[in-house]
Amino acid sequence: MTFWAYMLHCRGGAFYVGHTDELERRIGDHQSGLMPGFSADHLPVEHVWSQEFVTRDEAKAAEKQIKGWSRAKKLALISGDWDRISALAKGKGGPSTSSGKTGLGEGIGQLIPKPVHPELVEGLSYSLIPHPDTPSTLVRAVNARIRMTDSNEVLIEFTVAGSEAVVLPPWKLPARRDGLWETTCFEMFLMCEDGHYFEFNLSPSTEWAIYAFDSYRSGMRALEVDVSPRLSFMVSAGTFSFKADVDLGQIPFEKLALSFAAVIEETDGTKSFWALAHPPGKPDFHAPACFALTLASPEAT
Repeated sequence: MTFWAYMLHCRGGAFYVGHTDELERRIGDHQSGLMPGFSADHLPVEHVWSQEFVTRDEAKAAEKQIKGWSRAKKLALISGDWDRISALAKGKGGPSTSSGKTGLGEGIGQLIPKPVHPELVEGLSYSLIPHPDTPSTLVRAVNARIRMTDSNEVLIEFTVAGSEAVVLPPWKLPARRDGLWETTCFEMFLMCEDGHYFEFNLSPSTEWAIYAFDSYRSGMRALEVDVSPRLSFMVSAGTFSFKADVDLGQIPFEKLALSFAAVIEETDGTKSFWALAHPPGKPDFHAPACFALTLASPEAT
């Protein structure tokens, strides 16, 4: 029998570590909310790393050790960066982690990194859901993926399944413009710990707008930026892919509450509102309930 240690990325930015002898079934149970406890309370979850072991004791030992690791070391494990894991371990004042690439530690056995998403740092994918009062007609899914860089940037990709029905605003020269949300538009919100937050409107037209708020829908003002977002899109085989490279500028980068959203207009006039979560009542992307994720520096523990 084969056993696995595995890791999930959960809503809010936390990691869940476990072990099992039925990996696919266990991951499916987590993603469906059938595993009571932390993961069920922090949906959606993403399977980001797993490794096979010969015995249950080895899998349990790996689970226990990884649970004690810092966030930075867990991110390094996801990306298979053993040099960084070793450097982080030495930086804590302890011995190097397990002789590099040969294993996690004594008694746990050989560990060859097997990240589920080898390109990830925080590059995880999240499914948006339509507001129940504004269902789509032909659009089947909207997903968002984000990755952080070391230069105060976030790289975002939105994908829409059912692009043949989506109304795309005409391409224009990149520039700031208000009212982009009146047709198909993709959005990101970042909230600081004191409650002030930022709204990013990103249009397939390559136009954009960034706003700052002092608190919930209060103190709205245009945010001046030194570097404009860089936007591009591609349509192929019924899927629309929209990419944005956003320089955060003066926005603090250490730890921010994060929300993704999208307004999708279809050719029949339907307009659906997609987000990670929706509060009761009409669509409201500014509501605190929508800030379902955490954007944290890879150095954060």
